[in-house]
Amino acid sequence: MPNRLISSKSPYLQKSAYQPVDWYEWSEEAFQRAREEDKPILLSIGGVWCHWCHVMAHESFEDPEIARIINENFIPIKVDRDERPDVDRRYQEVVIALTNSGGWPLTVFLTPEGKAFFGGTYFPPNDRWGRPGFKSLLLRIAQLWKEDRQRVLRSAESIYESLINYSRQSFKDPVEEDLLQQGISTLLASIDYQWGGIGAAPKFHHAKAFELLIHHHHFAPSPLLQRAIMSSLDAMAKGGVYDHLLGGFFRYSTDEKWHIPHFEKMLYDNAELLSLYSIAYKVFGRDLYRKTAEGIVNYYRLYGYDPEGGFYASQDADIGVLDEGGYYTFTRKEIESLLSPEELRVFSLHFGLADMPHEPEKKVLYINIEEEEVARVTGAELEEVKRLLGSAKAKLLQHRQKREMPYIDKTVYTNWNALMICALCEYWKVFSDSWALDTARRSAQRILEEYYKEGALLHKEGVEGFSEDYIFLAGALLSLFELTQEKRYLELSGEIMRKALELFWDEEGWGFYDTAKTGNGLLNIRLKNLQDTPTQSVNGYAPYVLLLLGTLTGDGRFIDYAEKTLQAFSRFVREVPMVSHSYLISLYSYLKGIYKVETRDYFEQALKLFRPFKFVLRSEVEGLIICEGQTCQRFDSLNEILTKAH
Repeated sequence: MPNRLISSKSPYLQKSAYQPVDWYEWSEEAFQRAREEDKPILLSIGGVWCHWCHVMAHESFEDPEIARIINENFIPIKVDRDERPDVDRRYQEVVIALTNSGGWPLTVFLTPEGKAFFGGTYFPPNDRWGRPGFKSLLLRIAQLWKEDRQRVLRSAESIYESLINYSRQSFKDPVEEDLLQQGISTLLASIDYQWGGIGAAPKFHHAKAFELLIHHHHFAPSPLLQRAIMSSLDAMAKGGVYDHLLGGFFRYSTDEKWHIPHFEKMLYDNAELLSLYSIAYKVFGRDLYRKTAEGIVNYYRLYGYDPEGGFYASQDADIGVLDEGGYYTFTRKEIESLLSPEELRVFSLHFGLADMPHEPEKKVLYINIEEEEVARVTGAELEEVKRLLGSAKAKLLQHRQKREMPYIDKTVYTNWNALMICALCEYWKVFSDSWALDTARRSAQRILEEYYKEGALLHKEGVEGFSEDYIFLAGALLSLFELTQEKRYLELSGEIMRKALELFWDEEGWGFYDTAKTGNGLLNIRLKNLQDTPTQSVNGYAPYVLLLLGTLTGDGRFIDYAEKTLQAFSRFVREVPMVSHSYLISLYSYLKGIYKVETRDYFEQALKLFRPFKFVLRSEVEGLIICEGQTCQRFDSLNEILTKAH
C-alpha cells in the first residue's frame, strides 16, 4: 500500500510513496500530530537527482525493521529541497553548525515544535566507516526523548537561539573599492593553478567567480588573471565533469583533476555555465569554449526543454538500483568493439579514460589532448581527425542511448528557468542562435501565464514564490527586453521587482528575506541569503538588477535599494570574501556604473560587443550615445568605442 506521499506533486516525494515509512509532507498536519502524540520529528530532505539520497532510501527507508522503528517513535517528514529551498536552507544551517558539513540527504531530528536538536547527512543502516548506523541512532534518540528529554529540549533551544541571533545580526557598512579588490585577491589566491577550479576536491564549478574574473580582466588585464580563468575553464570543459558525447555539465567533480563527477545534471549549473562559456568565447576566442556552450544548448534542446515553454529541473545520476554513472561510462572492451581501428587510434589519443572508484572497469571520458595535437602526433589532416572523432562519438552515443536513461525531473521552477533565460540571451549575443531566443521568450511567457497571477509569483505549481523567483525573473525579463526592445518586458520587470520589495525587503536591516511569510519549525525565523550556493544568491544578484532598472526607468528608488542591499552585507563580505561572487559582480557594476548604449544604426553590433555591465537600447539617435554612471558621450561609429580606452 502506498503512503500519503502518493498524492504529492513532487517527483522526489512520489518516489518515496511505496516505502513502509509513514511519511508526511512538510505541513501543519504533521506538526499537529507530533504535538498530539508527543513524538519527535524525523526530517529527511533530499532531491530526485541525489545519489546518496537514493542510497539511504534503499538501505534504510525501504527496510521494514528501520521503518517500524521510525513509525513507532517519530513523525517522519520528507521534503524536496528543490521545491522547498526555504526549509532546506534553515536546517542546513543547523547541521553545518553541528557537524561542520552539510549536503543531501539531510537528516535532522526535531522537537514537535520543529526545533532541531541533532542532525547529519547520510547515515549507513548499521554502524560502519566510523559512522553511527541509522538504526542505532534512531533507537538512541528515541530513548533520549523518553528518558532525558530536558537535555534534548535544552539542546534544541540553544540551537534555536543561535539561529535567531545569527538572523538578527547587522552587517551594514559603506562599500568601497577596497572591498572589491579584497574579494578578487582572495579569489585569485584560492585558484588551483595546477588542475583548475577553486580549492580542493570535491570541486564545484563556481561559474560566478570566473565571470567576475572575466569582468575584472576587461578593466585590468594581466597574465595571472588570464591564467586563472582559462586554466579553470579548460579543466572543466575537458574533464569528465562535462558530457563529451551529448553536452552539458554534471553537478561537481569528486577529484581534483575534474575527471570523476557526480553525474546529476542540474538546470541551474548549466544555465550559469552557459553564460560563462558564451562570454569566455567572446573574450578569448577559444574554440573549446564555443563547443562547450553549444553542447549545453544541444543537451537542453534534445532532452531538457518542454515544447510548451520551460526548462526541466534536473536529470538523475543513477539508473536502476543505485547504478551511479552507469549510463555515461564505458568499458575498454565496449569502446574497442564499437570503433573502427582508425577511429580508435584518434579517439585513444584525444580522450583519456578515468576509472570509476567503485567499478574501475567502467571508464569516464575526459579530453587528454586536443584535436590539433592529435593531428600533429598522427600526421593526419585536422579535418580528418575531426571527422573520425565525430563518427566515434556518434557511435558511442548511439550505444549509450540503448541503455535505460536516468530519470529527468520535468518540473519547471521559476528561479532556475530565469537563470536559463538570461543564459540563452547571453548565448544569442555571441552565436545568434534563433532557437535560443525563441525558447527564452517562450519559457518566460509560460511562467508569466501560469505562475504569475494577480501580482503573485509561484516557485512552481502549488508553491508560493521566494524572493529569488521574483528577482531572478525580473533580471531575465530585462535580458529579453534588451534583445527584443519590447517595452512590456521592462514594465513587467519593474512591476515584479516592486512586488519583491513589498514582500521581502527588510526595512530595518536592509536586504531581501528569502520568504514572505513565517511558518512551522525554523520557518518562523526570517533569513537573508547571501551565499552563492547552489546558485547565485538573491542578495548578491539583486543590486545589479536594481541598478539596471534604475538606469533604464529613471526611477532613483531602484538605485537607492541597490546601494542599501550592497551596504547591508558589506561587513559580512569583508569578513568572508568568498561568500558571494555574485555580490562582488554587483558591487563592481555599482562602482563602474551601468554602461548604457543608445543607438539606431549599430544596435545589433553593440549587442554583440562584450563590455561588462553593458545594456543596449534602440534609440533614434545619430551614431551612439554612451552613458557610464552620470557621464554621457556621443560617438559617430562603433570603431570609436572599440578604440576607446577601458
